[in-house]
Amino acid sequence: MARVELSGLISNISGKLNGSVFQRNQSGLIIRNQAGKINSNTARSNFQRTGIAQLQNDWKSLDDATRNSWENYSRYLNLKQKRNPTLNINGHQLFIRINSIRYSLQDVSSIMSPYLLSIPIFAPLPQPLQILTLDNTMDLLWATFNFEINLSNNVVILLASRPLTGSQISANQKLTLMRTATTAVGHFDFTSYYTEVYGRLPAEGEWLQIRAALWDSTTGSFSNYTNQRLQYP
Repeated sequence: MARVELSGLISNISGKLNGSVFQRNQSGLIIRNQAGKINSNTARSNFQRTGIAQLQNDWKSLDDATRNSWENYSRYLNLKQKRNPTLNINGHQLFIRINSIRYSLQDVSSIMSPYLLSIPIFAPLPQPLQILTLDNTMDLLWATFNFEINLSNNVVILLASRPLTGSQISANQKLTLMRTATTAVGHFDFTSYYTEVYGRLPAEGEWLQIRAALWDSTTGSFSNYTNQRLQYP
């Protein structure tokens, strides 16, 4: 982001021009890179809709004893609903929550395939995963972890926003699940999928809003999400 000094020839400028956006803030007139156009991939949207419909059918096909197991599991975990923290997530919601992640990542991780986890595993949630830094080594977009994961059991679940300026950071920003294989114990390379979704990598100094969690096959679930705002170096 650069600050612009006006002259006698140009007294004011605003809007978009050749990939740049001119706008005013408390510091004066600034110029920043225009955000890349989000690729509204119809196939991706259809994949998500198909997945939810499939999971609803999977739930209906469970017998009463298995549904009761999910209800008991939800009471065991005692997770709160995001929109109404006074209410707990019930068995049906927990079934969808867990298996929707598995469905989304089944093509990039053998741990998530086959996608359906019919019977819950009564075990504590895995340790939360925190992203320490974003790394742009060799023009790649890496997220480094706060501990080494186990590639035999763990899958990184990471949702990321489009590239943001500091003023655009908001709790209302849309995040997209990065459908990318987990291939390293200390970092997560999501360069290719991020570029496919958002059209470009972040520029120096831009921000990403990220939600990260860790799947563990030994517990049959994933950790609580860690919400973070990280600046691209």
